[in-house]
Amino acid sequence: MVTVRADTPLVPAAALLAAHGFTAAPVLGRRGTLIGIVTESDLIRGRVAPPARSGADTPALVEEVMTTPVETVRRDDPVAQVAALMLRSCVRSLPVVDEGELVGVVTRRDLLRAVARHEETSAQVRRRRGVRS
Repeated sequence: MVTVRADTPLVPAAALLAAHGFTAAPVLGRRGTLIGIVTESDLIRGRVAPPARSGADTPALVEEVMTTPVETVRRDDPVAQVAALMLRSCVRSLPVVDEGELVGVVTRRDLLRAVARHEETSAQVRRRRGVRS
């Protein structure tokens, strides 16, 4: 799982997302706890319209552009509930927490794969039972 620290400058954070092909990454605070999420949009906005800062010579940091508070899901949340939250919140990914600890990230692509697997499994069951689609 790829995460970034809140004090990471925007350019290295953008490079990290690009290198891994991710659209977002959870942001961890000094104690390693989840404090936000930084998305491609956050990073682009931060570069195109940088936040107002007193130290103009220092690079903008993730904590200045990240999305917070961050919506999260639990490991055992039903796929339909996760999908509904993503659609309602207009997000592409959500951090997954278990007992308050970050354990992963679920993306729209993950949900799409789950739907495809479910449909494939359902079709196999129907074929075995001789049921036509």
